[in-house]
Amino acid sequence: MAGLTWVCEPLTDTSRLERLWTELEARSDCSFFLTWDWIGSWLSQAPNLSPLQLSVYEGSSIVALALLQPTSFRRQFGRMPALLLHQSGDPSADLITIEYNGVLSDRRYARHIEAGLFGFLTKSGILGPRGEVHVALATDSVADRAREAGLMVTELARMPSWFVDLNAVRASGQRYLESLSANTRGQINRSLRMYQQRGPIKAAAARCAEEALEFFDELKTLHQKAWTDRGRPGSFASSHFEHFHRTLIHRCIGRGTVEIVRVTAGSHLIGQVYNFIRDGRIYAYQTGLSYESEPKLKPGLVCHSMCIDRHLGKGASAYDFMAGSARYKANLGIRGPDQAHYMIERKTLRSRGLSLARRLKDRLVNR
Repeated sequence: MAGLTWVCEPLTDTSRLERLWTELEARSDCSFFLTWDWIGSWLSQAPNLSPLQLSVYEGSSIVALALLQPTSFRRQFGRMPALLLHQSGDPSADLITIEYNGVLSDRRYARHIEAGLFGFLTKSGILGPRGEVHVALATDSVADRAREAGLMVTELARMPSWFVDLNAVRASGQRYLESLSANTRGQINRSLRMYQQRGPIKAAAARCAEEALEFFDELKTLHQKAWTDRGRPGSFASSHFEHFHRTLIHRCIGRGTVEIVRVTAGSHLIGQVYNFIRDGRIYAYQTGLSYESEPKLKPGLVCHSMCIDRHLGKGASAYDFMAGSARYKANLGIRGPDQAHYMIERKTLRSRGLSLARRLKDRLVNR
């Protein structure tokens, strides 16, 4: 788009960036993961960050912002420079998992910004002739715009996503459970009847940061038990993961952009659901569930259905389970956009050769 000026330079003033970011956020249709709530928490917690700040101007007005972390990857022909969009490159720090990744853009310019981003990065000399740009997790529009710019796009991973269209449920005049398959509805209703024998079922959101962090402690305990019982480390095995989310909760709970919902049957804890909220969309990020030996009890289905009913009544537009292939997401929602990890680079003989080698390797592995 003519008239736009692109600037990429080291981030030196986080306070100024916060002001610019929050002002632009109000003019954007971005997801929660591109709000300052998430990005500011990431900047304050991720170790060894030294990001570049990408700013796009129309005249003196900023119409897009992004942060790119320089790193490098070992390839067949040596180490290659790379830029990571809103990631640190440290696997333990990136365990927090940004989704719907992209550039924070004024809604009037979003398509033009996305289309121009990768051309600017690869042609400006920032990366050099052999550099890579990594974007994870993002929807297909990122890859589409990069290909339109004449660049090579390699998909390194792909996951489906699932959501509940609350507007559609509301317009149908049905209760949420009535919109589900008979099997899923039956599992939830049977679990509800069994839990009701222990007392009334309630879903209550934390009312302040102190209470939210108490709920978070319970969630951590339940989450870790569920994963370690399966021989897996669980998210809280990373101290960075816990520190990041404690920062996020403390920062956001009072503004209503983060919630932790505690679901109980009498005095029995069924589980906790940790959600993000942005423009009427609820992002179901994590749960801690009280699993029992009785297989007919479905704490996850019950906790999510209670949260969905709660937000259906409050006028939310969607309940987003986000990326992942867990069966409960498909049972409770409908298919949303896939999200993928993309590597974007110039088309060269080297990049074409490496791409071909990766495809051949994948075919051999998946035979």
